[in-house]
Amino acid sequence: MDMNVHTDLNIQDTAQPDTQTIAHHIPAQRFAQGLTIEQFVNQMTKNRNIFEEHYRTFTLNEEDAAFFSRFPRPLNVLVLAEDWCGDVLRYLPALARIASVARTWNVRVFHRDRNLDLADMWMREGKYRAIPVVVFFDEQMRELAHFIEKPQEVYEAEAQAHRRFARLHPDLPDAEAPVADMTESTRALYIPYIREFRQAHRLQWQQLFVEKIRGLLAGCVQSVAP
Repeated sequence: MDMNVHTDLNIQDTAQPDTQTIAHHIPAQRFAQGLTIEQFVNQMTKNRNIFEEHYRTFTLNEEDAAFFSRFPRPLNVLVLAEDWCGDVLRYLPALARIASVARTWNVRVFHRDRNLDLADMWMREGKYRAIPVVVFFDEQMRELAHFIEKPQEVYEAEAQAHRRFARLHPDLPDAEAPVADMTESTRALYIPYIREFRQAHRLQWQQLFVEKIRGLLAGCVQSVAP
């Protein structure tokens, strides 16, 4: 979710996955200032019931659980999040499931809006402070891999859903416009439509997230310092 969008409604049909290749480093002392996932949830002022429901109803399959529980080295995992963001409410519960079996992981969550210097290190397309951001470091706080916002398949599915909405409403000239540019009447039709679509695909997208994280870590196993 982009910095200026405080709901789960915005769709950017042209959004692309992150291609950033610069590895960042942050001091261990700064990393230690983050919240545990449990602390982040306890401090939530919005949507805690949704987060807990998305955690309760999503579980890892045996293959994924085995991979994460047997990951060869401890990891420090930095997360940027906010409790108003729909993508955070989908993917942070899935990450919490991973962390529950990856017992050597040290996960710390930072509020994106209070830590813009961190957000600026991992920007989608180099210009959007999208969340969630998940960054994996080794024990020396050397970056191994990172994930920004959502899987590419989700961008594509949401774009298709947006185009379908336009086909269903040929009488609305702004049906394909970004949500922020829709008229109030069009937005009133689109919001429940896209919410229902996202909820219907939530478990599938959480599994996609797990697979993306697994793929990132499988690709960097050899990079982990002995």
